[in-house]
Amino acid sequence: MNRTLDIQDADRIKTVQRIFNSVTPQYDLLNRLLSGRQDVYWRRRTVRHFPENSERVIDIATGTGDIALEAIKQHPEINVIGLDFVPRMLQFAAVKTKKANAEKHIGLIAGDALHIPFQNNYFDAATIAFGLRNIPDIPTALGEMQRVVRPGGKVLILEMTFPKNIGMRRFFNWYLNNIIPLLGRLISRDSGAYRYLPDSIQAFLSPGELSNLMEKVGLIEVKAIPLTFGITYLHEGVKPD
Repeated sequence: MNRTLDIQDADRIKTVQRIFNSVTPQYDLLNRLLSGRQDVYWRRRTVRHFPENSERVIDIATGTGDIALEAIKQHPEINVIGLDFVPRMLQFAAVKTKKANAEKHIGLIAGDALHIPFQNNYFDAATIAFGLRNIPDIPTALGEMQRVVRPGGKVLILEMTFPKNIGMRRFFNWYLNNIIPLLGRLISRDSGAYRYLPDSIQAFLSPGELSNLMEKVGLIEVKAIPLTFGITYLHEGVKPD
């Protein structure tokens, strides 16, 4: 499912790399503040959906390593590969991994979600948290995640979306377009980065559209599980035997 990126895609990738390199030092703090620490709960829920007796997991767009570290908390003997294309994020993830004495179980590598550098059927699960919307070719990324997962393994995706409830939808829209850019500007000093965040959420697929794409790449038993009033969904799909 690989393809050659066009110039527009390449420009978008460079923009995303610049933004996340810029906000890395404040990234964890802003995640906790802007979500009211719900991001911790969302990642915890994701890890709880790993297949039974999982031994190997890959976390795509791992950022500062929160999913990987949560995986080790819940499954002390599991081995996790954290893959990201933003060097500064990986540096911070490495510091957190060392602090948690988890270097034996967490490996961090620079890599591209469109060309995951592992063989077919290698992992028990592949995860991505709030990174899919930054990838220019979502079907290829989903296909790659499906490829590296073993039959019976899972692809698990966390993404934000607009709640179905009209009142919550209006509040979330106001919060995205006013509070997030303001706090981002005050704390990170990069107003563009936290203007990009609400724009990327608003432009992303609906839960139903993402579920359809997951089925198109061959995943089965696809579920879209709403979290925190539906502002975030945990998407789950199983690779068929």
